[in-house]
Amino acid sequence: MTATTQDPRTALPGVDLERVTFKQAKGSRCALCGTPLTADRSLGTFTADTGLLTDPTELWACARPCQ
Repeated sequence: MTATTQDPRTALPGVDLERVTFKQAKGSRCALCGTPLTADRSLGTFTADTGLLTDPTELWACARPCQ
């Protein structure tokens, strides 16, 4: 099976996808630093074996790189 651009990724450097909070999964807090989002950028779609991201979920981060 070859990956396509629409396949969810299973790793995000610096983020434990299995410990993403509800607010991070829903896009109201940055997936990288946890601060409330007022301006944002998509990190892409991710999935994990356990936690809130067992279904493919688009994660968002601060518009300006926070890390």
